[in-house]
Amino acid sequence: MFVICLDDMSPEETLDQVLAAIRSRLANDPEEERCLTAEELRRLAKGRLSRMARS
Repeated sequence: MFVICLDDMSPEETLDQVLAAIRSRLANDPEEERCLTAEELRRLAKGRLSRMARS
């Protein structure tokens, strides 16, 4: 699984960030990638909860 949280990025920098993340994470072993994926999912959930709380 490959997850990237883009919540804090402007549309102009999104593509560059996605490409950089792909390049840096392709060589990860499965356990390292699971840890990074879990962290990205936490960031996504935190951002969504924050937006819901502000509504």
